[in-house]
Amino acid sequence: MEGIDSKILNRLKEKVQKELTQREIETIEYWLKELMKVYQKNHPTLAELKTDIRKYMDRMKNRLEILKTKGF
Repeated sequence: MEGIDSKILNRLKEKVQKELTQREIETIEYWLKELMKVYQKNHPTLAELKTDIRKYMDRMKNRLEILKTKGF
């Protein structure tokens, strides 16, 4: 990229990397919080635990599909 100063390009790369890292942190924190809710729930049976885990997985799959089809 001949027209862009290398210092500006490096600062831009750093800024983008920081923002991507921050977004990843926020995403992982959100899903961890949701998983902790499932973990902390008092499931009387294994079947109920599996049902909650399946719901959690379905939510993650749905969100992933949305990002893949309508993502940036």
